[in-house]
Amino acid sequence: MRKNKNSVLVVGFNTRPLATSLHLAGYRVFTVDFFGDEDLYPYVEDSLIVSQEFGANYEIMKGIYHRYLLKLSLTLLDKYPHIEYLIIGSGLDDAFDERIHFYQKLKDQKYTIQSLNNDIETLKKARDIRLLYKLLDKNKFKHPISIEANQFNFQNPELHFPVILKKKQSSGGVNVYKIESYQKYIFLKQKLGMKEFNPKQWIVQEYIDGIPISCTVISDGVNAKVISINRQIIGERFLHAPKEFIYCGNIVPANLLQEDNDVIAEISIFLTKTLNLRGINGFDYVLKNHYPFLMEINPRIPGSLRVSERALRINLLDLHIQSFSKDKWQEIETSLDSIKKPQFATKLVYFAPQAIKGAIIKEINKIDHVYDKFNPDHEIWKNEPVCTVLYTGSSFADSYFGALKIVDKIERLIIIEG
Repeated sequence: MRKNKNSVLVVGFNTRPLATSLHLAGYRVFTVDFFGDEDLYPYVEDSLIVSQEFGANYEIMKGIYHRYLLKLSLTLLDKYPHIEYLIIGSGLDDAFDERIHFYQKLKDQKYTIQSLNNDIETLKKARDIRLLYKLLDKNKFKHPISIEANQFNFQNPELHFPVILKKKQSSGGVNVYKIESYQKYIFLKQKLGMKEFNPKQWIVQEYIDGIPISCTVISDGVNAKVISINRQIIGERFLHAPKEFIYCGNIVPANLLQEDNDVIAEISIFLTKTLNLRGINGFDYVLKNHYPFLMEINPRIPGSLRVSERALRINLLDLHIQSFSKDKWQEIETSLDSIKKPQFATKLVYFAPQAIKGAIIKEINKIDHVYDKFNPDHEIWKNEPVCTVLYTGSSFADSYFGALKIVDKIERLIIIEG
């Protein structure tokens, strides 16, 4: 078999945005994905889909799907052993043991695939909230007051209700709860149960009431540059988000004051360089009184990437791959500096308010500006993601309200079904 040049294996919970970008940049794309959305297949040469391989939906596999993404990746590599690059997307941020096992298998099988990801030790540091806060303290940057859950009680003088109870290894707003009283804290612990609530794995955190923001940064391990600062859309009822802090999309750029952008950029660049992050990575903040409080780092390509690409009119996945070469930084900087005036782009993730059948799914998939199109051969369960809306406009308002109109079209179809 001849060697595949410029071929990439993308692994993650939702690989459609990354596969689209890579295909448009001229790469041959292979993917291991959870959902297997209808609009993934035109951009990939071959794929394995977790939900199809195991005949299970999101609700059944939401806590365990990460175990199978890398296992199926080995199966795909066995079929295409000369794939050149590996990009790991969302869903595996904290799967350290699985990654170690996976990389050892790659070594044992003598695969030549190059990992375009942060190494394990860097991932661990970037996901260690206590370490991050120590770094911020040392450089006089602010962050939410946080303590281990097993040290929290109603007499803690530094924390006042409401507080946030969150798992140290959380992602996309899963396992994050707002607690208004100590009684509710005890109730939630009991509801989660001994199996889910290990106090050593959870923290209680100061609730920061502000604007959710993210920052996307690219680095070659030495140099670093902000790509975009993005407004995050979290837990919106009009999108039927199943939980209060579930990720529901972005607006790029965030349309903040320049002084706010400057502080967000300063902290993000500092952490990128200190942690030696490589490639494109995401930083989540809450902006309160014009100051960004770091929530977490996503040490991989963030979910806002295609929104940033639409706003900036540039292929960022190609830059991500270039950032792992020793001599490409000048080209990356030149590409980013050449962006004249960005557009605005809005991404909205719409969740099912009720079970949705195939006939309605087909109609939803026909709507312009709809992506991540669900397979109409299967019913969508309540609370599952239905699709993504991506809308570009010349202003913040044009972009956002244009996306809202698409959501309204989806709502009307579902109401007719109901």
